[in-house]
Amino acid sequence: MPPYAKHLEISLQRTGNDYQQMHDWLDNHPDHKAARHDLAALAENRAYVQQTWGEEGVTEFFLHVVEDLLMKDIAILKNAGCPDEAVQHSLEVARKSLEIASRVKIAVDKHLLARGALFHDLGKAKTYGMEHGEIGAKMAEELGLEEAIRQIILKHIRGGLTEAEAKELGLPVRDYTLRTPEEKIVIYADRMVDIYTDGIVPDTDEAKAEANFAEILTSYEKYGKNPATLQRYLALHAEIQGGLAL
Repeated sequence: MPPYAKHLEISLQRTGNDYQQMHDWLDNHPDHKAARHDLAALAENRAYVQQTWGEEGVTEFFLHVVEDLLMKDIAILKNAGCPDEAVQHSLEVARKSLEIASRVKIAVDKHLLARGALFHDLGKAKTYGMEHGEIGAKMAEELGLEEAIRQIILKHIRGGLTEAEAKELGLPVRDYTLRTPEEKIVIYADRMVDIYTDGIVPDTDEAKAEANFAEILTSYEKYGKNPATLQRYLALHAEIQGGLAL
């Protein structure tokens, strides 16, 4: 796990507040540390953090948990040659994926979800082109990552391509349909993170990106891409929002 002081430093850099009390609550109480990092208790712990430190504290809580949970995988991603910007993006997608998973009603393998989110852009160690999904999946196999993670890497390009789209883009023709909740949440979180970190949509933060997701994708071709991709993302948005425990 990253040192306690590192968590304070990261929060301070991100928010201007080190959230020392929140990080202390997570790390410095040995009798409760495991429970407060427990992925099965995310919803309960999220509720406490939200009540005590607010929405920004919730964001820092999930990032802390992700960095602790995936420390070894983060090192693998870096050692594979992923640029720092891709690593930081993938960490944010993992954080957002777990945040969404803490709200959905359906069962989700949260450990698989977090790892799939972290590794989804593994292929960017080699290229930022459309083929980075294919290349990343091959790299994942070489690294001995599980098949479910390889499927997330393969399918995240444009939210699950049709065979016709794959052929048009020069990618292997196969079934890219998103089937598991882990695949769907990672791909949804990936697009949402792009929206609130790219700086293209004016006055948009994480909450607004989620609330205005459909409108933004419809208005900005960068995110909707084309009619087929747009409809997939809109359907994914409706499905996940419909399954939130709100």
